[in-house]
Amino acid sequence: MKKQLKWCLSLLFALFIVVAWQSNSASAVEQDGTLAPANPDRKIEWEGTPYVTDTNPVNAKSRTLSTKSYTDPVIVDISHHQGNIDWAKASKVIDLAIIRTQYGSVLEDRWHKSYEASAKKYNVPFGVYAYHLATDTADAKVEARDFYNRASKDANFYVIDVEEFTSESGESMRAIVNSFVAELRKYTDKKIGLYIANHLYDKLNLDTSKADFVWIPRYGSTKPAYPHALWQFTDQGKVDGIGTYVDLNRLNGVSLSYFTQSTSKPVSNPRYYTSNPKKIATKTVAYEYNSRTFKESAKVKRHPKNMLLDIVAVEKSASGTPRLKLKNGNYITANRTYVVKTRSDIDEYITKVPKKALLRVTQGLYKSTTFSTSTKLKNYSTNSVFTIKDIDYTDGGTPRLKTSTGYYVSANKAYTRSVVNNISDYYYVNPKTIQTKTNVGVYTSVSFANKTRTIAKGKKLQVTAVTWSAAGTPRLKIGTGQYISANKAYVVKK
Repeated sequence: MKKQLKWCLSLLFALFIVVAWQSNSASAVEQDGTLAPANPDRKIEWEGTPYVTDTNPVNAKSRTLSTKSYTDPVIVDISHHQGNIDWAKASKVIDLAIIRTQYGSVLEDRWHKSYEASAKKYNVPFGVYAYHLATDTADAKVEARDFYNRASKDANFYVIDVEEFTSESGESMRAIVNSFVAELRKYTDKKIGLYIANHLYDKLNLDTSKADFVWIPRYGSTKPAYPHALWQFTDQGKVDGIGTYVDLNRLNGVSLSYFTQSTSKPVSNPRYYTSNPKKIATKTVAYEYNSRTFKESAKVKRHPKNMLLDIVAVEKSASGTPRLKLKNGNYITANRTYVVKTRSDIDEYITKVPKKALLRVTQGLYKSTTFSTSTKLKNYSTNSVFTIKDIDYTDGGTPRLKTSTGYYVSANKAYTRSVVNNISDYYYVNPKTIQTKTNVGVYTSVSFANKTRTIAKGKKLQVTAVTWSAAGTPRLKIGTGQYISANKAYVVKK
């Protein structure tokens, strides 16, 4: 219901904007002679005295509060509120434009494609931003994918605009925005920034370490109180060719080239596989593509977590991002966050999540995938059984079995065995002597493919060993090439 309400409100908002724009489209000048607001629906609070900043050369003396010329690079951020921009004029003033792509997933900015095309035509460097409305981590992934698919691939960078608390799931804004960033990084290696309201910076508690830069709005003459690369200092800027007020921004600690010349982040070798890993396991859900572009239209298959895949080569996208080439000619991400190179003897390990696991030898239970004295909780004896909920990999590609309590045991088949979920219904420790509770078949192998005879109900038998089928079902060995059921419904220990 909350998601439906969000859609309805966003659609009503879009309708309101269209009507309002049509009513004012003849002129962006208000009745008192001032320009229309840069962004009528903004949530940012003023924290100082607002002032008009005029970047036009003919109005040099009125550019700022002082009579000094405005000499900073002209960095604007724009949305459909700016309407039809005269880019022939604006391009002579603007050094960098940051163009809004969407207001959540449900409202795509109706001018962004035109702005992007015009910026490209007039050689104005540009980035793109998305207003964040995600209500939970899953919703954030949807918004991230929509953002990437809608925005121009010529954008130099991406920004997630966080101006309000949107969580409806009980999840923190930190977790939701982290989900957005992580999803976006699956598709691009360009810089990703966070736009964070100065007055909400502490309350939002976003993980800025996940971003490449921070952009903070604080209107007036006082700089933001937190580390930032961009400062949005006014929403009353004047730019030739733009018929409304417009947001203006200043650089802090970086040069303009940080945003305009480096269209892609240099690929960090530790973050990506740049040489063929031969075999990888997916650490999370990962998608297969028929092109190195990783566009939504190129997506052909979904791989679940813990899928093993053979790799034949590493190839790069046009922007230089490594992709792993599969045997079928398709591609999967080379990002180590999502895939891991498996150890060479991976066949000696359990790689499919079993319902239950039985210890073949005494071994430790650990707090993490790193098995060390400091992470060991305690030892468990042979034939201890654990409920397993997942498999996680070490950085070196060794799988560990994650128990239902969140702790780990070895996935090495020499130490641990995958067993059937109803293992408690079977004798899996040698009972030595049993008696049949019903007629029981005798088979030549643990697969129970070839039955040789039937033993009548009430017969006592000596068991020489407990052996196991490939599926993890225990069998009772009563002689050479003779196996019977270990199910307690058919036999009983004597």
